[in-house]
Amino acid sequence: MDEERFCKVCGKSFLANKYRPNQTVCSSLECQYQRQLENMKKWRTRNPNYFKYKESQDSSWRETCRQRSLEWRKKHQEYLKLYREEHRDRHRTYMKNYMREYRKNRGLAGDGESSKNNEAK
Repeated sequence: MDEERFCKVCGKSFLANKYRPNQTVCSSLECQYQRQLENMKKWRTRNPNYFKYKESQDSSWRETCRQRSLEWRKKHQEYLKLYREEHRDRHRTYMKNYMREYRKNRGLAGDGESSKNNEAK
């Protein structure tokens, strides 16, 4: 009665759970994780504006989220310090790349003026 199936993620055989007769993925953590990622991707494709709806309906929504974030950061300054210390190298690399990109974009935006200023000097 129990039918042996093959997992569509890893290809290994498994027995379907009796409560999930249409099960197509085995119960290993990696396969279940991949199944969840695939389901989330499909859901986001079907609902592309789900997280943007509130923003589009209420102009103060973005400011409210910003304020909530700022308040959290004020209350948890020690957490941020500890996190940055633990991830110092990653943060430095991130900031180096961020500033490089920032300067590049800033230079492109005011390209005409910056070249005039350099010529005048």
